[in-house]
Amino acid sequence: MIEKCKGVYTMMKIKKAILAVSIAAFQAAFVMPGSAAFANEMPDGNTGSLVLYLNSRKMEQSGVEYTAIRNATVKQGVTYVSLRSIADRLGYKVEYDENTNEALVSSGDASEARFKANRNTYTVNGVSYSMNGTPYMDEGVLMLPLRSFSAIYGIKITLEGSKATLELPDATASDPEAEPEPERKNEPPVALFATDKHKYRMGEFIRYDDQSTDDEEAIVERKWDNNLPAFFEPGVVEVTLQVTDKHGLTSTYKQQIEITAEQLYTKEEFDRLFTPIGSNFEIEGNSVLSFDALPYTYRTEPYTLFRASGPETVNREGILYQDMIEGTTLFMIHHKNNLGEKAKFYVVAENKGESPASVNIGGLGFAGPSNYPEVAGRLAAARYFETMISGNASQSMTFAPGEKKLIFAELSTFAVPNGDVVTLNADLVSNGPIQYTVLIVKANHDPLEALYNLPHLDPQESIIRGTFKDSARIFEYNELVGTKPERLPLTDNTTDPFQRGIDGIKLTDATNSGNYGVLYYIVLNRVAPNTLITFNPRGGLYSGAARVNNDVVHIKHIGSTKDSTSVLYRTGDQEEKVELWITPAAGSNLPFTFLFLPLPEVRN
Repeated sequence: MIEKCKGVYTMMKIKKAILAVSIAAFQAAFVMPGSAAFANEMPDGNTGSLVLYLNSRKMEQSGVEYTAIRNATVKQGVTYVSLRSIADRLGYKVEYDENTNEALVSSGDASEARFKANRNTYTVNGVSYSMNGTPYMDEGVLMLPLRSFSAIYGIKITLEGSKATLELPDATASDPEAEPEPERKNEPPVALFATDKHKYRMGEFIRYDDQSTDDEEAIVERKWDNNLPAFFEPGVVEVTLQVTDKHGLTSTYKQQIEITAEQLYTKEEFDRLFTPIGSNFEIEGNSVLSFDALPYTYRTEPYTLFRASGPETVNREGILYQDMIEGTTLFMIHHKNNLGEKAKFYVVAENKGESPASVNIGGLGFAGPSNYPEVAGRLAAARYFETMISGNASQSMTFAPGEKKLIFAELSTFAVPNGDVVTLNADLVSNGPIQYTVLIVKANHDPLEALYNLPHLDPQESIIRGTFKDSARIFEYNELVGTKPERLPLTDNTTDPFQRGIDGIKLTDATNSGNYGVLYYIVLNRVAPNTLITFNPRGGLYSGAARVNNDVVHIKHIGSTKDSTSVLYRTGDQEEKVELWITPAAGSNLPFTFLFLPLPEVRN
């Protein structure tokens, strides 16, 4: 079972957190007054003011105390009140429509507002308007968001401490001809978050619950400062959250947290236990070399790799790579357009046999156009593994003898701007000899018409292209893994040798430096309980993806990164079988190694 840090509260913790910040949330809810939704006439004796108390049923009006049916309650920064209680104090009439399960509120004029539990809109004379919260039922009592209800009736709210005063409009100032819900001025968002407590030990995990709200539910940016998952020095720290709505208005909330001198976990222990899947933590890169290496022996399967990545930067129209393959084929295509204008990349398949042939595409991952080769490489690998799991990329095509067709339509969907990169990882099976041709032409040129007039481009770079047999490497290990720090180094040309193949155009020897495009399938039949599996790049920048059992994990390492490792998986409290798939990603540096690390004991 993959362990993830989601910051999810139990209901008891939610209630505790809300009580801790309820006054702040109550204040935030009433900073700005609402605008009138429609005119109303207040019955005699109900003008003036009405005072409500947070987390209490107490109400005061004209010096007289009243008791509401339910407490004024804060839920995620929104204050709710009993509709019946506040309507009685305002002199409004409340009825129930059994046919629609709606509450009908009449304020003395011809207008009628309708509210319904679990619906965050209300209607006035058939027109629907949104609220800043969702009404709900509390043991048969309909609770409404107070700010929205007040805005409907033009009631201004002011705050003093933990009580809200509703300044009721003068009946003589009402306008019976007013239109329902005129355009309201946008209110700024309200930043708010809570932690499950305010005092933590060093190395203790801190959960942050974002409770920010906006009158239009239009928060577009959340900017945190110092919201670390744990701290490792004693003292008082301050955490800040700033939220911005779509209009550019902002709100900031700060909270102090005390870190005691008691230690729960060291930094290294904490990182192993709590770093989220797909995230990185720091390690001593040189120490990895002291870990025991698993004895790497592998078998291959007859997957033929068609690697087209040279020239990586393409300066003219032409054929980038071409070869004839029959059977199971892997594709890795990675090129940058440098024609000076928009261009398109294509793959043409031609049946070179004397009988009809079929081509069945299995997994397929395409990414780009992108300015960042490493990003395109990562996304293509991730999408390839995702379709491998889901089967969504499966396509079948039939070719008559001599027939040509474009395949991998995703590659040629977009015109690629000058300077951008595209990457494709895919696999397919053919039952006849198929010639595959990768080419680039200007965006307005027909690839099939241009095919016979295009030159074969020379790689002119160290970037490799070529055809390589036996490109699926399977490593199956039956001994127990994870009881001590261990590693499995790959793509290093020592324990894991580079492939030898042929350049299908020049008919010269080719070496797949880095084994880019090779599909690695790693089966660990016995992984110890409480074992952490990570990916450690040894060559610098690496941006790719791995399939772990039936989940795809993105891997992101920027810069010289052998001193960091990214979390792929954690076993539970029992021995497990774990399966890993990886293909060295285009645009990244090699080699890399998998690490297997015992997890620290969980402490309370």
